[in-house]
Amino acid sequence: MPKVTFNGGKFSVEAEQGETLLSCIRRSGLKAESTCGGRGVCGKCRVSAHGELSPPDEIERKLLEGQEDKVRLACRAKVAGDIAVTLSDSWTRLQSASAFGLREVALESPVKRVVLPEKDSSAVPYAETLPFRLRDPQLLDKIAGWDANSNHASAILFGDEAIDVRFDGKPVLGAAVDVGTTGLSLCLFDLDTGETIGCSSALNPQTAYGGDVITRIEYCRRERDGLSVLRLALIQELGAMLDQTLGQNLGRDQVYLMSAAGNSTMLHILAGVNPLSLALAPFRPAFLKPLVLDAQRFGLPIAPQGRLVLLPGAAAYVGADIIAGLTAIDYRSAPPCTLFIDIGTNGEIVLIEGPDRLVATSCAMGPALEGMNISCGCRAVPGAIDSVTVGDDGELRFTTIGALPPIGICGSGLVDLVAALLCTGAVAPGGAFTTGAGRFSDRLRGDRYFLTENVFISQKDIRQVQLAKGAAITAILTLLGEAGRSVSDLQQITVAGSFGYHLNPESLKRIGLLPQDYSGPVAFVGNSSLSGAALVVRSQEMLRDMERLASIIRVVELGAHPDFSRRFISMLDFPALRR
Repeated sequence: MPKVTFNGGKFSVEAEQGETLLSCIRRSGLKAESTCGGRGVCGKCRVSAHGELSPPDEIERKLLEGQEDKVRLACRAKVAGDIAVTLSDSWTRLQSASAFGLREVALESPVKRVVLPEKDSSAVPYAETLPFRLRDPQLLDKIAGWDANSNHASAILFGDEAIDVRFDGKPVLGAAVDVGTTGLSLCLFDLDTGETIGCSSALNPQTAYGGDVITRIEYCRRERDGLSVLRLALIQELGAMLDQTLGQNLGRDQVYLMSAAGNSTMLHILAGVNPLSLALAPFRPAFLKPLVLDAQRFGLPIAPQGRLVLLPGAAAYVGADIIAGLTAIDYRSAPPCTLFIDIGTNGEIVLIEGPDRLVATSCAMGPALEGMNISCGCRAVPGAIDSVTVGDDGELRFTTIGALPPIGICGSGLVDLVAALLCTGAVAPGGAFTTGAGRFSDRLRGDRYFLTENVFISQKDIRQVQLAKGAAITAILTLLGEAGRSVSDLQQITVAGSFGYHLNPESLKRIGLLPQDYSGPVAFVGNSSLSGAALVVRSQEMLRDMERLASIIRVVELGAHPDFSRRFISMLDFPALRR
């Protein structure tokens, strides 16, 4: 059988004749970006390949126009013999963009350590004298063999039930996780003191199977073991992140609690629940209330006796990430008429009118603003163009992550670039490049505007930005209309999410994603979903608050709204430049 060797012989797999390189990469356990789920239309699964491969078809040649001959699309290139493949390490890197902060809450974790009292001479079973439930025979056996002279005998409680007995003084730990469609974030805490031990972030490995929730749901539907594949990839990555944060002196057996926030699709997959119903009308989730999973039974990368708490959501597409984020910013203290926005593949928006009056919706923005479905788009990795400005001389200037040579454009750079092109007149409000681009005419070649010799934005890319911003502003205006409000009533806009943290508010208004007439403050709060999950690790009262919040949010389904289609079409143009 043909052999496919990766990265200079470090890994290899045997392949079937006609099998795609993407299939080989997935079987090898390596990571590959595949925004379109392997349908061969996004052009992101680029590899460097040598050997016996099928020749590129017309679609592949078009997607790889201007690339070296050795560059192939893993989803379209098929094995014809032995092949050597080099994978981009940018697939495994993701710029940590998780500003992390916590509300002050009293330490009252759902998991706590309780020192066991000394045994007395009574004939009453010792376990039955304790002020908590202890029913596991394995724990009863531990206590039966406990030498009363031993130090540090303690029970680990989850609520009012003992889940383990320890005879050491090692810290009891808890981890908070944000399971994003694109990125994963984790923070580790000492539950004895409430102190933060460390945080880590990584690319969600499920991006190898699709760039958004719909492609992942489709993968679960299409492949017999699709759900298991996606779940295993996620759990293995969370385990690696946890090991990285634990370091050499701490172990997984000390982690008795993990809380997870994320959209409904991600939490369904994490729980091992088929998410297919989330993609079919009436978009009914299998669960929205909190779920508690036993670590050993569900194969979770924490102590076998530990628990994973999945946070509550409000609807299929207003998930636990938004509920956690609202709790993290203490929505009750927000100014009346505050707009809370999580900008991502699925834009989730909440209008906070008061402590008990919230109306929410979601909109399909697509992956463009995360750098995907864009010709030279990329994740927020080193070398990605992350900001673009117009200098006093009218020239465009940009920065890259890590100050490295530019390799592509990430989401924040894309928003800035489109805004800059609008400001200079190189792009008209309708989205077309203008022939009278003046000093920029030499950068405009056909339907592409070149920021550097190798990094460009195409007419199709601008259209993707228009679709994304059109969906977002339509959702915002619809929510305001549902509440009988207007843009002039808004007192604050709060932007959440790792991606949102690096956006320029003026660029967002210039492209029309945020209302151009809004002149109030725009606050960026970073990864509020992770912050909310961390609150649950530290305080069981926060989980009760989230469950109550999820029950009172009124959710507006945009697709069923009578004004949505008309308003969306009217919002596709960029705002005209104000003089």
